[in-house]
Amino acid sequence: MRALAVVAASLTLALPAPAWSQAKGGAKPAAAPPAETVRYMTIFGELMGPLPSDAIWRETRQGNRITAATLDVCHSVTATSNRKDRFVVTLKPEGGKLTGTALSEPDHVPVTVSLVRKQSGDTFSLEGTITKGGKVQQVTAGDLSDMSEADFKDQQTSEDEIIATPASFAEVSPIAVAVRVSQDGFLDLVKSLRGQGVRIDYASLVQSCTDLRSGHQMVRIEAAPERAGALVAKLQGMPGVTAAGWTTGSYGIERSVRIKAAPFMDGGALKADALATRLAAAVGSALSAKPVSSQWDEVTRELTLKLERPDQAARGLDLTEVIEVTLLVGPEKPGAGDALVIWLGESSIEPADKSAGAQLGFTSGYQGNDEEGAAIEQEALLAALARDLDGQTWSSETSSWK
Repeated sequence: MRALAVVAASLTLALPAPAWSQAKGGAKPAAAPPAETVRYMTIFGELMGPLPSDAIWRETRQGNRITAATLDVCHSVTATSNRKDRFVVTLKPEGGKLTGTALSEPDHVPVTVSLVRKQSGDTFSLEGTITKGGKVQQVTAGDLSDMSEADFKDQQTSEDEIIATPASFAEVSPIAVAVRVSQDGFLDLVKSLRGQGVRIDYASLVQSCTDLRSGHQMVRIEAAPERAGALVAKLQGMPGVTAAGWTTGSYGIERSVRIKAAPFMDGGALKADALATRLAAAVGSALSAKPVSSQWDEVTRELTLKLERPDQAARGLDLTEVIEVTLLVGPEKPGAGDALVIWLGESSIEPADKSAGAQLGFTSGYQGNDEEGAAIEQEALLAALARDLDGQTWSSETSSWK
Protein backbone atom coordinates (compact mmCIF):
# COMPACT_ATOMS: atom_id res chain seq x y z
CA MET A 1 0.00 0.00 0.00
CA ARG A 2 2.81 2.39 0.86
CA ALA A 3 4.41 1.72 -2.54
CA LEU A 4 1.12 2.42 -4.33
CA ALA A 5 0.78 5.74 -2.52
CA VAL A 6 4.26 6.80 -3.55
CA VAL A 7 3.55 5.93 -7.19
CA ALA A 8 0.26 7.84 -7.12
CA ALA A 9 1.98 10.91 -5.66
CA SER A 10 4.66 10.75 -8.32
CA LEU A 11 2.08 10.63 -11.12
CA THR A 12 0.25 13.59 -9.62
CA LEU A 13 3.45 15.70 -9.61
CA ALA A 14 4.22 14.71 -13.20
CA LEU A 15 0.91 15.93 -14.63
CA PRO A 16 1.15 19.18 -16.61
CA ALA A 17 -0.32 22.35 -15.17
CA PRO A 18 -3.54 23.65 -16.76
CA ALA A 19 -3.10 25.69 -19.93
CA TRP A 20 -4.63 28.80 -18.37
CA SER A 21 -2.06 28.79 -15.58
CA GLN A 22 0.79 28.56 -18.15
CA ALA A 23 -0.57 31.50 -20.09
CA LYS A 24 -0.98 33.55 -16.97
CA GLY A 25 2.41 32.97 -15.46
CA GLY A 26 4.56 32.04 -18.54
CA ALA A 27 7.06 34.28 -20.43
CA LYS A 28 5.84 36.47 -23.35
CA PRO A 29 6.53 35.06 -26.86
CA ALA A 30 9.52 36.59 -28.66
CA ALA A 31 8.71 39.43 -31.07
CA ALA A 32 8.74 38.49 -34.77
CA PRO A 33 11.82 39.74 -36.64
CA PRO A 34 11.26 42.73 -38.96
CA ALA A 35 10.12 41.83 -42.46
CA GLU A 36 12.65 42.05 -45.26
CA THR A 37 12.29 44.92 -47.74
CA VAL A 38 14.06 45.53 -51.04
CA ARG A 39 15.15 49.03 -52.06
CA TYR A 40 16.85 50.38 -55.18
CA MET A 41 19.13 53.28 -56.06
CA THR A 42 20.22 54.42 -59.52
CA ILE A 43 23.66 55.99 -59.86
CA PHE A 44 24.84 57.78 -63.00
CA GLY A 45 28.47 58.61 -63.77
CA GLU A 46 29.91 58.51 -60.24
CA LEU A 47 31.43 55.06 -59.90
CA MET A 48 33.91 54.60 -62.76
CA GLY A 49 35.81 57.88 -62.77
CA PRO A 50 35.90 59.47 -66.24
CA LEU A 51 34.05 56.57 -67.87
CA PRO A 52 30.36 57.16 -68.63
CA SER A 53 28.39 54.71 -66.52
CA ASP A 54 25.06 53.87 -65.04
CA ALA A 55 24.59 51.63 -62.04
CA ILE A 56 21.79 49.96 -60.13
CA TRP A 57 22.15 49.35 -56.40
CA ARG A 58 19.78 46.78 -54.92
CA GLU A 59 19.77 46.11 -51.20
CA THR A 60 17.79 43.87 -48.89
CA ARG A 61 17.02 45.31 -45.47
CA GLN A 62 15.71 43.78 -42.29
CA GLY A 63 14.70 46.79 -40.26
CA ASN A 64 17.70 49.14 -40.40
CA ARG A 65 20.14 46.31 -41.03
CA ILE A 66 21.39 45.49 -44.55
CA THR A 67 21.50 41.75 -45.06
CA ALA A 68 22.60 41.73 -48.72
CA ALA A 69 23.27 44.07 -51.63
CA THR A 70 23.93 43.83 -55.37
CA LEU A 71 25.76 46.38 -57.52
CA ASP A 72 25.08 46.30 -61.27
CA VAL A 73 27.42 48.63 -63.20
CA CYS A 74 27.41 49.20 -66.96
CA HIS A 75 30.03 51.53 -68.40
CA SER A 76 31.85 52.59 -71.55
CA VAL A 77 35.24 50.94 -71.95
CA THR A 78 36.85 54.33 -72.68
CA ALA A 79 35.68 57.89 -72.19
CA THR A 80 34.74 58.27 -75.87
CA SER A 81 33.75 54.71 -76.80
CA ASN A 82 30.24 53.40 -77.45
CA ARG A 83 31.36 49.91 -76.48
CA LYS A 84 30.00 48.79 -73.11
CA ASP A 85 31.11 46.36 -70.42
CA ARG A 86 29.09 45.31 -67.37
CA PHE A 87 29.64 43.63 -64.03
CA VAL A 88 27.20 42.48 -61.36
CA VAL A 89 28.64 41.99 -57.87
CA THR A 90 26.84 40.34 -54.96
CA LEU A 91 28.00 42.18 -51.83
CA LYS A 92 28.10 40.86 -48.29
CA PRO A 93 28.66 42.70 -44.99
CA GLU A 94 32.25 42.31 -43.81
CA GLY A 95 33.79 44.42 -41.06
CA GLY A 96 31.62 47.47 -41.66
CA LYS A 97 32.02 47.24 -45.44
CA LEU A 98 30.11 45.62 -48.27
CA THR A 99 32.46 43.51 -50.38
CA GLY A 100 32.32 41.11 -53.30
CA THR A 101 33.96 39.93 -56.53
CA ALA A 102 32.73 39.24 -60.05
CA LEU A 103 33.76 38.84 -63.68
CA SER A 104 32.58 41.43 -66.19
CA GLU A 105 30.57 40.58 -69.29
CA PRO A 106 31.27 40.46 -72.15
CA ASP A 107 34.96 41.36 -71.61
CA HIS A 108 35.59 38.86 -68.76
CA VAL A 109 37.63 41.24 -66.59
CA PRO A 110 37.93 40.45 -62.83
CA VAL A 111 36.27 42.99 -60.52
CA THR A 112 36.55 43.52 -56.75
CA VAL A 113 34.26 45.91 -54.89
CA SER A 114 34.67 47.26 -51.34
CA LEU A 115 32.23 49.97 -50.30
CA VAL A 116 30.94 51.66 -47.18
CA ARG A 117 27.32 52.74 -47.26
CA LYS A 118 26.36 55.71 -45.12
CA GLN A 119 23.01 57.32 -44.45
CA SER A 120 22.31 60.98 -43.71
CA GLY A 121 18.65 61.73 -43.24
CA ASP A 122 16.81 60.53 -46.34
CA THR A 123 19.90 60.27 -48.55
CA PHE A 124 22.76 57.83 -48.83
CA SER A 125 26.38 57.76 -49.94
CA LEU A 126 28.83 55.10 -51.09
CA GLU A 127 32.56 55.35 -50.51
CA GLY A 128 35.36 52.89 -51.17
CA THR A 129 37.03 51.26 -54.16
CA ILE A 130 36.19 49.36 -57.32
CA THR A 131 39.12 47.41 -58.71
CA LYS A 132 38.75 46.22 -62.30
CA GLY A 133 41.54 44.46 -64.12
CA GLY A 134 44.04 45.56 -61.48
CA LYS A 135 43.13 49.26 -61.78
CA VAL A 136 41.80 50.76 -58.54
CA GLN A 137 39.07 53.37 -58.83
CA GLN A 138 38.23 55.47 -55.76
CA VAL A 139 34.47 55.79 -55.35
CA THR A 140 32.60 58.70 -53.79
CA ALA A 141 28.92 58.82 -54.69
CA GLY A 142 26.70 61.02 -52.57
CA ASP A 143 23.20 62.42 -52.24
CA LEU A 144 21.62 59.16 -53.38
CA SER A 145 17.92 58.45 -52.89
CA ASP A 146 16.34 55.04 -52.69
CA MET A 147 13.04 53.80 -54.08
CA SER A 148 10.75 50.83 -53.89
CA GLU A 149 10.90 47.94 -56.32
CA ALA A 150 7.62 49.07 -57.91
CA ASP A 151 8.95 52.61 -58.47
CA PHE A 152 12.18 51.23 -59.89
CA LYS A 153 10.33 49.08 -62.43
CA ASP A 154 8.19 52.05 -63.45
CA GLN A 155 11.36 53.97 -64.33
CA GLN A 156 12.69 51.31 -66.70
CA THR A 157 12.55 52.06 -70.41
CA SER A 158 10.01 49.94 -72.25
CA GLU A 159 11.18 48.01 -75.29
CA ASP A 160 10.07 49.08 -78.75
CA GLU A 161 7.12 47.06 -79.94
CA ILE A 162 7.57 44.49 -82.69
CA ILE A 163 4.38 43.41 -84.47
CA ALA A 164 4.66 40.08 -86.27
CA THR A 165 1.40 40.33 -88.24
CA PRO A 166 0.15 43.93 -88.38
CA ALA A 167 -3.39 44.35 -89.68
CA SER A 168 -2.16 47.35 -91.68
CA PHE A 169 0.71 49.81 -91.79
CA ALA A 170 -1.20 52.41 -89.80
CA GLU A 171 0.88 51.83 -86.65
CA VAL A 172 4.16 50.53 -88.09
CA SER A 173 6.35 51.50 -91.02
CA PRO A 174 6.26 49.26 -94.12
CA ILE A 175 10.06 49.23 -94.53
CA ALA A 176 10.99 49.10 -90.83
CA VAL A 177 11.67 45.50 -89.80
CA ALA A 178 13.00 44.61 -86.36
CA VAL A 179 14.16 41.39 -84.73
CA ARG A 180 14.85 40.69 -81.06
CA VAL A 181 17.54 38.03 -80.66
CA SER A 182 19.55 36.55 -77.81
CA GLN A 183 23.24 37.37 -77.50
CA ASP A 184 24.09 33.78 -78.46
CA GLY A 185 22.23 34.08 -81.76
CA PHE A 186 23.09 37.71 -82.54
CA LEU A 187 26.24 37.32 -84.65
CA ASP A 188 24.92 34.51 -86.85
CA LEU A 189 21.71 36.43 -87.48
CA VAL A 190 23.46 39.63 -88.52
CA LYS A 191 25.94 37.75 -90.74
CA SER A 192 23.03 36.02 -92.48
CA LEU A 193 21.77 39.43 -93.67
CA ARG A 194 24.78 39.97 -95.92
CA GLY A 195 23.73 40.05 -99.55
CA GLN A 196 20.03 40.06 -98.68
CA GLY A 197 19.26 43.50 -100.11
CA VAL A 198 18.64 45.18 -96.77
CA ARG A 199 20.13 48.02 -94.72
CA ILE A 200 20.87 47.71 -91.01
CA ASP A 201 20.77 50.50 -88.48
CA TYR A 202 24.38 50.49 -87.24
CA ALA A 203 23.40 51.84 -83.82
CA SER A 204 21.29 48.72 -83.25
CA LEU A 205 24.42 46.55 -83.66
CA VAL A 206 26.19 48.24 -80.73
CA GLN A 207 25.24 46.73 -77.39
CA SER A 208 23.63 49.20 -75.01
CA CYS A 209 23.41 48.80 -71.24
CA THR A 210 19.79 47.74 -71.72
CA ASP A 211 20.94 45.02 -74.13
CA LEU A 212 23.59 43.73 -71.72
CA ARG A 213 21.11 43.60 -68.85
CA SER A 214 18.30 41.95 -70.81
CA GLY A 215 20.48 39.39 -72.58
CA HIS A 216 19.03 40.16 -76.00
CA GLN A 217 19.37 42.80 -78.68
CA MET A 218 16.94 44.46 -81.08
CA VAL A 219 18.31 44.78 -84.62
CA ARG A 220 16.61 47.34 -86.88
CA ILE A 221 16.52 46.63 -90.61
CA GLU A 222 15.19 48.45 -93.66
CA ALA A 223 13.83 46.43 -96.57
CA ALA A 224 11.57 47.13 -99.53
CA PRO A 225 7.88 46.65 -98.65
CA GLU A 226 7.49 43.83 -101.19
CA ARG A 227 10.44 41.92 -99.66
CA ALA A 228 9.81 42.66 -95.99
CA GLY A 229 7.30 39.84 -95.46
CA ALA A 230 9.71 37.13 -96.63
CA LEU A 231 12.47 38.66 -94.52
CA VAL A 232 10.29 38.60 -91.40
CA ALA A 233 9.39 34.94 -92.00
CA LYS A 234 13.07 34.04 -92.34
CA LEU A 235 14.05 35.90 -89.18
CA GLN A 236 11.29 34.28 -87.14
CA GLY A 237 12.81 30.86 -87.77
CA MET A 238 16.38 31.70 -86.78
CA PRO A 239 18.00 30.45 -83.53
CA GLY A 240 17.74 32.80 -80.56
CA VAL A 241 14.98 34.95 -82.06
CA THR A 242 12.19 35.83 -79.64
CA ALA A 243 10.35 38.31 -81.87
CA ALA A 244 10.49 39.47 -85.49
CA GLY A 245 8.16 41.75 -87.40
CA TRP A 246 7.52 45.38 -88.22
CA THR A 247 8.08 48.37 -85.99
CA THR A 248 7.83 52.15 -86.11
CA GLY A 249 10.06 54.08 -88.48
CA SER A 250 10.46 57.30 -90.39
CA TYR A 251 7.22 56.93 -92.35
CA GLY A 252 3.93 57.68 -90.62
CA ILE A 253 0.44 56.98 -91.91
CA GLU A 254 -0.60 60.58 -91.21
CA ARG A 255 1.65 61.69 -94.10
CA SER A 256 0.37 59.35 -96.78
CA VAL A 257 -2.13 58.92 -99.61
CA ARG A 258 -4.04 55.75 -100.48
CA ILE A 259 -4.64 55.01 -104.17
CA LYS A 260 -6.03 52.13 -106.22
CA ALA A 261 -3.37 49.58 -107.09
CA ALA A 262 -4.80 48.24 -110.36
CA PRO A 263 -3.73 51.13 -112.67
CA PHE A 264 -0.10 50.71 -111.57
CA MET A 265 0.23 46.93 -111.40
CA ASP A 266 1.06 44.47 -114.16
CA GLY A 267 0.76 40.80 -113.25
CA GLY A 268 1.59 41.48 -109.62
CA ALA A 269 4.57 43.72 -110.44
CA LEU A 270 4.62 47.46 -109.91
CA LYS A 271 4.80 49.56 -113.07
CA ALA A 272 7.53 51.66 -111.52
CA ASP A 273 8.24 54.00 -114.44
CA ALA A 274 4.58 54.80 -115.07
CA LEU A 275 3.96 55.48 -111.39
CA ALA A 276 7.09 57.64 -111.08
CA THR A 277 5.93 59.74 -114.04
CA ARG A 278 2.50 60.28 -112.49
CA LEU A 279 3.94 61.12 -109.09
CA ALA A 280 6.48 63.56 -110.54
CA ALA A 281 3.73 65.35 -112.46
CA ALA A 282 1.52 65.60 -109.37
CA VAL A 283 4.35 66.86 -107.15
CA GLY A 284 5.46 69.32 -109.83
CA SER A 285 1.95 70.70 -110.14
CA ALA A 286 1.61 71.09 -106.37
CA LEU A 287 4.98 72.85 -105.99
CA SER A 288 4.87 74.85 -109.24
CA ALA A 289 8.09 73.12 -110.24
CA LYS A 290 9.42 71.26 -113.26
CA PRO A 291 10.28 67.56 -112.80
CA VAL A 292 13.94 66.88 -113.63
CA SER A 293 14.61 63.27 -112.62
CA SER A 294 13.32 60.31 -110.62
CA GLN A 295 15.26 57.47 -109.02
CA TRP A 296 14.14 54.33 -107.19
CA ASP A 297 16.29 53.15 -104.29
CA GLU A 298 17.53 49.61 -105.01
CA VAL A 299 17.13 48.46 -101.40
CA THR A 300 14.09 50.20 -99.96
CA ARG A 301 12.33 51.09 -103.24
CA GLU A 302 11.95 54.67 -102.07
CA LEU A 303 11.43 57.12 -104.92
CA THR A 304 13.41 60.36 -104.95
CA LEU A 305 12.06 63.07 -107.22
CA LYS A 306 14.15 66.06 -108.22
CA LEU A 307 12.40 69.22 -109.41
CA GLU A 308 13.38 72.81 -110.16
CA ARG A 309 11.66 76.17 -110.00
CA PRO A 310 12.76 79.83 -110.05
CA ASP A 311 14.05 81.15 -106.72
CA GLN A 312 11.84 83.95 -105.40
CA ALA A 313 13.83 84.94 -102.30
CA ALA A 314 17.16 86.27 -103.61
CA ARG A 315 15.82 88.90 -105.99
CA GLY A 316 17.47 89.88 -109.25
CA LEU A 317 19.94 86.98 -109.43
CA ASP A 318 17.89 84.51 -111.49
CA LEU A 319 18.70 81.65 -109.14
CA THR A 320 17.02 78.25 -109.10
CA GLU A 321 15.52 76.19 -106.29
CA VAL A 322 16.43 72.51 -106.57
CA ILE A 323 13.78 70.49 -104.76
CA GLU A 324 14.10 66.86 -103.67
CA VAL A 325 11.11 64.91 -102.41
CA THR A 326 11.31 61.30 -101.21
CA LEU A 327 8.26 59.04 -101.44
CA LEU A 328 7.70 55.44 -100.44
CA VAL A 329 5.25 53.26 -102.34
CA GLY A 330 3.97 50.03 -100.83
CA PRO A 331 0.94 47.91 -99.98
CA GLU A 332 -1.61 49.00 -97.42
CA LYS A 333 -0.84 45.91 -95.33
CA PRO A 334 1.55 42.94 -95.53
CA GLY A 335 0.86 40.90 -98.63
CA ALA A 336 -0.90 41.85 -101.84
CA GLY A 337 -3.99 44.04 -101.83
CA ASP A 338 -6.16 46.23 -104.00
CA ALA A 339 -4.62 49.47 -102.73
CA LEU A 340 -1.23 51.16 -102.67
CA VAL A 341 -0.11 53.72 -100.13
CA ILE A 342 2.25 56.57 -100.95
CA TRP A 343 4.13 57.81 -97.89
CA LEU A 344 5.72 61.25 -97.89
CA GLY A 345 9.30 61.23 -96.61
CA GLU A 346 12.04 63.82 -96.37
CA SER A 347 12.19 66.89 -98.57
CA SER A 348 14.80 69.56 -99.18
CA ILE A 349 15.27 72.77 -101.14
CA GLU A 350 18.72 73.99 -102.13
CA PRO A 351 19.67 77.11 -104.10
CA ALA A 352 21.57 76.71 -107.36
CA ASP A 353 22.95 79.05 -109.98
CA LYS A 354 22.02 77.68 -113.39
CA SER A 355 23.03 80.75 -115.37
CA ALA A 356 25.41 80.49 -118.32
CA GLY A 357 29.08 81.20 -117.71
CA ALA A 358 30.53 81.75 -114.24
CA GLN A 359 28.19 80.63 -111.45
CA LEU A 360 27.73 81.27 -107.75
CA GLY A 361 28.37 78.54 -105.20
CA PHE A 362 26.49 78.30 -101.90
CA THR A 363 27.45 77.08 -98.46
CA SER A 364 24.00 75.77 -97.58
CA GLY A 365 20.32 76.02 -98.27
CA TYR A 366 17.73 77.87 -96.30
CA GLN A 367 15.10 75.24 -95.56
CA GLY A 368 15.16 72.54 -92.91
CA ASN A 369 14.45 68.85 -93.27
CA ASP A 370 12.75 68.40 -89.92
CA GLU A 371 8.99 68.25 -89.57
CA GLU A 372 8.62 71.69 -87.98
CA GLY A 373 10.78 73.43 -90.59
CA ALA A 374 9.77 71.30 -93.56
CA ALA A 375 11.02 72.50 -96.92
CA ILE A 376 7.60 72.10 -98.51
CA GLU A 377 4.00 72.43 -97.41
CA GLN A 378 3.25 68.81 -96.69
CA GLU A 379 -0.51 69.10 -96.29
CA ALA A 380 -0.83 70.86 -99.65
CA LEU A 381 1.33 68.24 -101.34
CA LEU A 382 -0.67 65.35 -99.86
CA ALA A 383 -3.90 66.99 -100.98
CA ALA A 384 -2.52 67.42 -104.50
CA LEU A 385 -1.41 63.78 -104.69
CA ALA A 386 -4.84 62.60 -103.55
CA ARG A 387 -6.54 64.84 -106.10
CA ASP A 388 -4.37 63.95 -109.09
CA LEU A 389 -4.26 60.20 -108.39
CA ASP A 390 -7.87 59.87 -107.23
CA GLY A 391 -6.72 58.87 -103.73
CA GLN A 392 -7.55 59.35 -100.06
CA THR A 393 -5.68 61.00 -97.20
CA TRP A 394 -5.53 59.81 -93.59
CA SER A 395 -7.74 61.35 -90.91
CA SER A 396 -6.03 61.46 -87.52
CA GLU A 397 -9.36 62.25 -85.86
CA THR A 398 -11.15 59.11 -87.07
CA SER A 399 -8.05 56.94 -87.72
CA SER A 400 -9.37 56.11 -91.17
CA TRP A 401 -9.05 57.13 -94.81
CA LYS A 402 -11.12 60.02 -96.06
